Amino acid sequence: MVRPLITLVLVLFAAVAGAQSVYVGGTIAADVSRVSHTESTFSTDTPSGSETLSGSVRVGSTIGQNWGVELEFVQSARSHEKVTPSVLPLAAGTPTITLPGLTGGFAFTSTSPNAIPIRLLESDVRQSHRDLDAVIWARQSAGGSVDLVYLGGVAFSRERVEITQNFPTVLGLFAPVPNGTFRSTTISYGTRPLAGIEARIRFTSHVRLLPGVRLQGIADGWLLRPYVGLGWFF
Repeated sequence: MVRPLITLVLVLFAAVAGAQSVYVGGTIAADVSRVSHTESTFSTDTPSGSETLSGSVRVGSTIGQNWGVELEFVQSARSHEKVTPSVLPLAAGTPTITLPGLTGGFAFTSTSPNAIPIRLLESDVRQSHRDLDAVIWARQSAGGSVDLVYLGGVAFSRERVEITQNFPTVLGLFAPVPNGTFRSTTISYGTRPLAGIEARIRFTSHVRLLPGVRLQGIADGWLLRPYVGLGWFF
């Protein structure tokens, strides 16, 4: 993956060097992600997505009269979500203990209407991601000082997921980990398609306002990124 990415970056900068017009910019965005998940009476809750802020810097250029290329680096803030067991009474049967695994957590369910839920494990899930987006765009004049830009390309992603699982004080004495706390970090890389649309609104001869939205694939889901930013066109 590294070699094709380096080649793509070199091609982009070669295009920028010989292009008709070069621009740089930055944006602030709200990243809304949704991922596949399972909801069941007998299992714990799992994260279904997150909402967090992100920021980006970009460099691009026109190649033809109404089209060009762009490279953007995106860094998200770290999302934080607590995952706790779902405890729902059964319609009939005897008390059961559900053990979906260490990552999912433990849950106790009972048929008794007066049963008190027992939560044996809670998880803190923190996620962040970085993207390097390589896109090709086409421009359409919307009249006056506004252009509409349609873009598509590839997002090279690096996602970091940190999971901290805490055993209650009593159970922590018997937990197979120090201090009753289990921590794991997963870093994953991916290449996903990306598409979007934005407006370029002229403020001055060089400054443009850049509102827009991008949609890209992520592992087992998608990420929607509405944003606003400023660009300087040389």
